Amino acid sequence: MSKATVDTLEKVSGEFETELLAELQKGRGEALSTVESSRREAKVVVTKILEASVKQGESLRRQIIGAAELEARNTQLKTLEKAVVEVFDVAVKELEGSGARYEASLTQLIKEGLEVIGPGARIYCRSSDRREVSAVLRKLGSGQSKPVLEEKSIDTIGGIVMTSTDGSVRFDNTFEARLERMRPTLRMEVSAILTSG
Repeated sequence: MSKATVDTLEKVSGEFETELLAELQKGRGEALSTVESSRREAKVVVTKILEASVKQGESLRRQIIGAAELEARNTQLKTLEKAVVEVFDVAVKELEGSGARYEASLTQLIKEGLEVIGPGARIYCRSSDRREVSAVLRKLGSGQSKPVLEEKSIDTIGGIVMTSTDGSVRFDNTFEARLERMRPTLRMEVSAILTSG
């Protein structure tokens, strides 16, 4: 081979090598840029995933705490309601009976009933209270239209039921009915007493 051919080959080979090295350098640069870009994108994605998992964890923690607080509150309310019912049961047992205090209660119940129904009322009571109710009616005096103590007794722990003569108006002033009417207020009062201690 001639020197000119060798020089040409070396020149072409040198240019090819230079081009190839430039192309390789360019490809390397692009690959490094792609890797760096992918690394940044992966970092952003990982950060978002971590932030989402932290938020989800916090949300789950709040749900668990909220559910536990709600369950504790429900348990507290059930316990409180049970205590209130027990207090009412004790109070009802104390109301049953007789004596001066019971007669004073009957007097008040009859007066209230007469204010609602009027003097011509029919009065019903439990059979064991007939004597006390008769005594109260005698003490209250007589007018032209007297209340009538009916023979039929009622099933109650105490108190009276009054009706108008035609039965169109009924006033239940038994201890159970009064307790039921007063239950919301009493429940709050008993609840306040039980929770303040």
